[in-house]
Amino acid sequence: MNIKPDNDLILKHKEFGGKLLDIAQHAESIAITTHINSDGDGMVVCFALQEILRSNGINSIIVTDGENLDRYSFLMQNNAIEPYHKDMVFDFCCVIDCNSYDRLGERLALAEKAQKVAVLDHHVVEHNPIEADIDLIDYSYPSAGALLWRVLAAHISKLNSATRKYVAECVYVSILNDSNNFSNANTNARMFEISADVAKEGIQPHLLHMAYLQNHSPQEMLYVGKSLATITLHHQDKYLFLYSDLAMAKEIGINPADFMSVTRWVQGITNLNAIAYFREVAPGEWKVSLRSLVLNVQEIAARHGGGGHRKASGLTLHGNLQQVQQTVLDELETAHLIS
Repeated sequence: MNIKPDNDLILKHKEFGGKLLDIAQHAESIAITTHINSDGDGMVVCFALQEILRSNGINSIIVTDGENLDRYSFLMQNNAIEPYHKDMVFDFCCVIDCNSYDRLGERLALAEKAQKVAVLDHHVVEHNPIEADIDLIDYSYPSAGALLWRVLAAHISKLNSATRKYVAECVYVSILNDSNNFSNANTNARMFEISADVAKEGIQPHLLHMAYLQNHSPQEMLYVGKSLATITLHHQDKYLFLYSDLAMAKEIGINPADFMSVTRWVQGITNLNAIAYFREVAPGEWKVSLRSLVLNVQEIAARHGGGGHRKASGLTLHGNLQQVQQTVLDELETAHLIS
């Protein structure tokens, strides 16, 4: 197994990995969780961490919002998963791909009630940060999975080959998710180095790519098409907006939360300052995904209780479509350029 060490933060990385396993070994109950609107980084890394703990004789439960996890079926193997309920209390809570209470939704209670809390994340620290006993937040990494691979390198190397391969598959999918198949601005030498490391564990990248990024139902593509048909341009064609409302989902008979964001289908359009996708998740409640190569959209998201990266972030707004779009327009007009 060839996991190359980092020169930066290497000591803290090693210390974090050792402390996490030490706390886990002494905890009577362990919850692993991630941010609201979970994705192929946060949720998949929960799978990987649970398997690493299990291989060390440590049981844990992945606590979700009750979302449909079918999109990850190709990676799921005897996972211990439960939807959150208010009576849940754990000795140790591991929060993956998230550093803010605001992005945990109701599951913030897991961290608040736990005797020990660990945070492993690669996002810029946001407002209302989680109070953790141990944390490692390194936004120089392309995904939480890539960070997990480096942090627990010494421990992963001791696993049997089948378990190492499974963890490697999870890490690779996390990179596919957060790089949009190596096309986002976070694609760098470190991403390729870690991808090469996990490939040595016998994963089949083309099959993982097909299972995660090319596994669309006809209903999903119909939903995407109807959403693309809503495209409008604003402020001298600097901003592209599109939306999906509840009526659209009802007409097609799908739950949009089961699919990846429609923003994937509009990235790459030239001469834009930003893209905003509005998805209605409840009457008058809109999940907004922001993408930009020139504006710091993370600052916008953070002001509204959301978060993410400087070039890709999400938030939730309330009101009718016109109102929430105007809010985003106003924010974009005063957004800072990415330095």
